Amino acid sequence: MDVDFAFLADAAEVANGKLHLVGGAFDTIWTRSTPLRYPKVSFAMRLLLSAAELDRKHRVEIKIMHEDGKVIPPSIGGELEIKRNPNLPKGWKQGFLSVMNFVDLTFPVFGDYSFELLVNNTSVKSIPLRIAQAVNFQT
Repeated sequence: MDVDFAFLADAAEVANGKLHLVGGAFDTIWTRSTPLRYPKVSFAMRLLLSAAELDRKHRVEIKIMHEDGKVIPPSIGGELEIKRNPNLPKGWKQGFLSVMNFVDLTFPVFGDYSFELLVNNTSVKSIPLRIAQAVNFQT
């Protein structure tokens, strides 16, 4: 299984086989203080599955990690089974678009975080997110 792409957005959804998003592909949130309560983060991804990976279950999970190794709740996950599309050309990898939404996340301190995508308990993609202190500069 390959990760075609994965990124964070302010909002995203999949409709009619297409990804619709607002405010995508950011890696820093500026704030004056922590803890920071962030209203919504969408984790958008497209997986590519080979014929051998279709029609069977896979465990998919996203964990938010702080640079110190602590997991920031909540983690989202579950079982995924993609059925083979009989209309795909032979040897073609089958794409799967998905969005997982995190609501009211709390980032306790400034620092580096990451959204870790695990498939079958193996890390396949890490999306960095920095919570940085906003500073007013005087001119």
